[in-house]
Amino acid sequence: MAKSANLLVDGLGSPGRVGLVLPPHWQTVCLLLAGVAAGAEVVVAAGPDGVADCDVAFVLAEQAADVLALGVDEVFALSGHPLGAPVTALPGMAQDFAREVPSYADAWTGQRPDEVRIRVEGEPVGKLPVLDVSGSDRVLVDVDLTTRAGLGQVLAVLRSGASLVLVPPPREGLDVAALAAAERVTATLGGAVAVPGLTALDA
Repeated sequence: MAKSANLLVDGLGSPGRVGLVLPPHWQTVCLLLAGVAAGAEVVVAAGPDGVADCDVAFVLAEQAADVLALGVDEVFALSGHPLGAPVTALPGMAQDFAREVPSYADAWTGQRPDEVRIRVEGEPVGKLPVLDVSGSDRVLVDVDLTTRAGLGQVLAVLRSGASLVLVPPPREGLDVAALAAAERVTATLGGAVAVPGLTALDA
């Protein structure tokens, strides 16, 4: 998060609107928080058209050309790899996020933003739900980050101080119970990841 926030401020001059067209992924959450920390309005969208008015956009590599065609000045492509590996085929004029961000500082020393501005489905994310979790919890989450409800639930987990364990697509064949055990999960959020014996959060 710190490196990404420094990229936005030091590398891109604090853009006003930061667009995200990304799947559920730890880098998506890092970029969301980085945009907020940098004082930008963060626009979370399901497709390229949703970030057309943004100053910078972070997208999967296969969507980069479409976002560039919309006139977005700065487009960073991500591979979607679980470990955040570089992009294998980079579209012209797009930058590889995995290769650009490492050179920025590991610490974020910017000022706390006056307000949190996040838009999804064309609207402010709105009031966050209250979840019965704390900093000692690890929450297995399977929600759609491009909806107000799903993004609000993820932000609510983060606000509580709990850890997120994101389940990205595809989910076919995934042994959710084994994953929950390996990740020391204490609660689940999202009907597709309910695990017997664990608290299913109702948001």
